[in-house]
Amino acid sequence: MDSAANASAEASGGVMNALTQSAMPASATATVPLLRTLVLCDLVDSTALVQRLGDQRAAELIRKHDRVVRALLPLRGGREIDKTDGFLALFDRPIQAVAFALDYQRSLRELNANEKTTLGARVGIHVGDILTWDNTPDDIAKGAKLTEVEGLVKPITSRLMQLALPGQILLSGVAYSLAHRAQGELGERLATARWRTHGRYRFKGIPDPIPVFEIGEEGHAPLKPPPWSGKAHREVPFWRRPATVVVEGALLLALVAIPAWYLLKPAPAIAFANRDWVVVGDLKNLTGQASFDESLETAFRIGLEQSRYVNVLSDLKTRETVKLMQRDPEQTKIDRAIGAEVAIRDGARALILPTVAEIGGRVRVTAEVIDPQTQTTVYSESADGVGEASVLPSLDKVNQQLRVRLGEALATVSNESKPLDRVATKNLDALRAYGLGQKEYGAGNMQQALSLFQRAVDLDSGFALAHISIAQIHNNANANEAALEEIRAAASSRDRLSSKDALYVEAWQATIEAPRDALEKWKLLTTLYPDYFAAQGLYGYFNWQYANKYDEAIAALTKAAAQQNPHRDISEYVLGVLYLGKERYNEALGHLKNAASRGLADVSYQRYAYAAQRQFENAEKANPAGAAAESDVSLSVDRGDWARVWSLLDAPQPTAAASTNARAQSLIALSLHSAVGDERINPARLKAAIEAEKLASTLGTPADRAEANFRALFTAFIAAQNQDTELAKSLSRSVNEGAARSGYPTIANMERVLDAELARSADDHKNAVEKLRALMDGNELLVTHVALMEAYASAGQYDAARTEARWLSSHRGRAYTEYNADWVLRPYNVAQTTLALLREAELSQRLNDKSASSHAVEEFLKAWPDAGRSASIQQRLKSLQP
Repeated sequence: MDSAANASAEASGGVMNALTQSAMPASATATVPLLRTLVLCDLVDSTALVQRLGDQRAAELIRKHDRVVRALLPLRGGREIDKTDGFLALFDRPIQAVAFALDYQRSLRELNANEKTTLGARVGIHVGDILTWDNTPDDIAKGAKLTEVEGLVKPITSRLMQLALPGQILLSGVAYSLAHRAQGELGERLATARWRTHGRYRFKGIPDPIPVFEIGEEGHAPLKPPPWSGKAHREVPFWRRPATVVVEGALLLALVAIPAWYLLKPAPAIAFANRDWVVVGDLKNLTGQASFDESLETAFRIGLEQSRYVNVLSDLKTRETVKLMQRDPEQTKIDRAIGAEVAIRDGARALILPTVAEIGGRVRVTAEVIDPQTQTTVYSESADGVGEASVLPSLDKVNQQLRVRLGEALATVSNESKPLDRVATKNLDALRAYGLGQKEYGAGNMQQALSLFQRAVDLDSGFALAHISIAQIHNNANANEAALEEIRAAASSRDRLSSKDALYVEAWQATIEAPRDALEKWKLLTTLYPDYFAAQGLYGYFNWQYANKYDEAIAALTKAAAQQNPHRDISEYVLGVLYLGKERYNEALGHLKNAASRGLADVSYQRYAYAAQRQFENAEKANPAGAAAESDVSLSVDRGDWARVWSLLDAPQPTAAASTNARAQSLIALSLHSAVGDERINPARLKAAIEAEKLASTLGTPADRAEANFRALFTAFIAAQNQDTELAKSLSRSVNEGAARSGYPTIANMERVLDAELARSADDHKNAVEKLRALMDGNELLVTHVALMEAYASAGQYDAARTEARWLSSHRGRAYTEYNADWVLRPYNVAQTTLALLREAELSQRLNDKSASSHAVEEFLKAWPDAGRSASIQQRLKSLQP
């Protein structure tokens, strides 16, 4: 070859090499297929937007929109790929894409609100294999994108986006499946997010139909099937197409279409989410074996209730709703129609109908999941076995399959579930007795329920759930020692309890035996099982009674007062008490009246709510027949009717043999004599009261002993206020260590108040003030403010003392609602809210604030017009005269 030919060949080769290189990706290794999630979002009618706003305004708005998207993408692990009217973004996981899409739609609404615009966006999400490569710097300089993405996933994502309505987020079936399983990662968005299935769609250019799903926020997203278009239409059976109907005719449609519909229709779905509710219908027993009645339905519920994902509406709540439907709950079967209506009324997402039948010599357990809105079977699960012994394992299998189908992760189901023969009992007769006992308990027939639960324990002594139910009955009857015995029996069979029930037993046992840890255990239980109403109610109740924590108690009881709680009346009642303690009187009366309307007849706290506002006529109108003497004492104190007070409290001197009520009544009398100050209290009477409580603090359950400790500390506080410091000190030395060990915050509070009062008695006013101020965290006892008021006054800090007096006179709801050992301080606290007005007058006089002093005296006499009959109060009023 000559030189010219060589030159020509070299030139040709150079051109070919350049063409080959320019056609290749920048990095060959980047073209390996990767499974990724694509998101395509598009602004609706962007051209019309420009025409409406003009180029300048529209460009500014688009830039703001783009900045919002680019700020959201890295927060959810997304990467921008391309940008036109919207964005093409790449994510590793579908749940990240879903979270971004929800954030994007919410941010777009906020942008519209700020800019007074009506921008709308549609979003498509799909998962599949993609090819990506980075363009060379030269190509980028010539206008190429930084990264290229290709693959079938891209046009499918585009078709989904084009199908969507404004504000709609559409997912393919594979994206939905993966995202729905990980929906717990949505965090706070999960509470308002709703899933919907829209069936299978055929897209132009895509050979196979695509299942289409939607996620969006209630009230904002369309949450309805997108309409057909020229590029996409919903797949329907062939017999529903007009041409086929014309050709085949009515006869062919009747003969072929109906069976084909049941054979070929797409499987429906329920958009079930974490903590959604289900209704369990009555078990249909087709075997003829009576041992399966009640027992298997109870077992089915126990198995399903192990889930933290699925909430099961209680049988008691179901029966209550049936009664509201004006049907007899004892005669009404919870079948498809009734169960669906119950589910709709109570906000349940699904109805489950269990069946047991004998088929071909085998026992088959089946559970159908029903959509309450349509009453159609969404899907069913079944398991077969041989003989009676196979039934519980079959129930276990069906339960686990159901939980997975409803969206719970398989790993969670496996890790958190125990076989029914362990968490319940393999003895079907014991299980039947337990189920019947639950029905009697729900109906309020405690004696029958106790007999049935005891029968269950007799048949299986390790049946831990039955021991728990017996403990609940004893606890309701204030038989604390008997309740503790049953709780210990349940705890000894811990391996026979589900995770939830084991935590419940631990919390109860701690409440009775080691209260220091009890509140934390209740908190753990309510955190893991937020819809476990019994735990929420008890956590709130103990926060109020043993820790004086009103805000925490209100938060827990609000959750317990949910629509699905059959004992909502109790939660409403306690919420009314708690709001009274916060001086939120209208809310308090609202909850108390709601509780009364639901059948809770005790209206004592309605009286207190009116009395705390000094509306005594309304309090009298709410007066129930046969009101408790203690209730009369508090109201009589509040009205200043001391003759009535002393007649109610004409009790003998307490002795060690006296009942708790007799000792409490005597202590109330001592505390009121101390508050009014008409006479110095007999030291012998104080000593007798202290000795009686000291003895009581060594008897009964730890909870009983703790309450005796509190009463002893309060008695010592009265002694210290009456200058009997030696008696108070002797009690303080013997009780303080036990009070600290008790673990009850209110007892520790009372112990520190006594300690500060002893410091004040010893003229160590600064120390007394410091000790009491350290207790002021919003949960302190009302008596803490009484002691601090006097400590400030003794230290000459009259302005600070007057602030405490005003706090006392304005917290009358708190005075009526603090628990403190069977309400033993309630009359004393109520008295202090009015005496605080007199104390304010005295302190104002010290501060030379004659106007404030005169006003306080006027308010005091308005509250207690007959106060002058008391010699000590008369003397105090006389000293306030100019």
